[in-house]
Amino acid sequence: MQLQSRSTIRSPKIVGLIPARWQSSRFEGKPLKLINGKPMIERVYNQCSLVESLDKVIVLTDDDRIQEFCEENSIPCLRVDDDCETGTDRCAKAIESIEADFFVNIQGDEPVIDPGSIDLLIKNFLGNDRSANVSSRSEIRIGNAYTEIKDDKKLHDKNVVKVVFDKNKKALFFSRYPLPFLKGKSGKFFQQLGLYIYSKEALNLFSKLPSLSLEKSEEVELLRFLEHGYSVEMTKVRDVGLSVDIPEDIKLVEDYLNKLKK
Repeated sequence: MQLQSRSTIRSPKIVGLIPARWQSSRFEGKPLKLINGKPMIERVYNQCSLVESLDKVIVLTDDDRIQEFCEENSIPCLRVDDDCETGTDRCAKAIESIEADFFVNIQGDEPVIDPGSIDLLIKNFLGNDRSANVSSRSEIRIGNAYTEIKDDKKLHDKNVVKVVFDKNKKALFFSRYPLPFLKGKSGKFFQQLGLYIYSKEALNLFSKLPSLSLEKSEEVELLRFLEHGYSVEMTKVRDVGLSVDIPEDIKLVEDYLNKLKK
């Protein structure tokens, strides 16, 4: 029997990454837009900082204004100036200078992301034994969180990505169109959240894979993995799934926060 070295028997290091760019076709400059008086990127960071499973949380940006705000408010920030197609591409570029075993990508436009949902995704992805051999996890693995859609308006909102998966909770497809089609039947619909977890190997692979037709047409980055034959493990969470995609979404988030105060 071969003994494992001490260096391989340790808890894996998990780092949270928050991609935040200024340019956006739907809502330019949204990371610094105020939500009840506080910039959105600060709200996202504050939620992530409550997650005990994360060893560190870092904002990734290519913009001077976002970087300056983070530095002034003691928010860890890494400059990634490369032209990145997606937030995951930005994460893949950033990990060249970040030492960790797994990375959690939290979208910078989800200001009320539930810390418990992030923690649940991590625990479901890694299993109960976080002290297991890290080297045995050195493989290409991708995870994503989802929640049930209970609002018909969300179901037909193109800014809300829908997901269908198999009996083992492996994603079959992501689409901005309502899926699945129910021919005279009732059923459930599920929303993909902007909350992903990757092994370091998976994130390194992502930027090397070419973007194919489905990803380009749907503009859903995880389709890149599916189109190239890789599995995406889905975890159900209780998050409300409120993201800021357009200016009108600011009021929806503020209304939600105001209700919590009552």
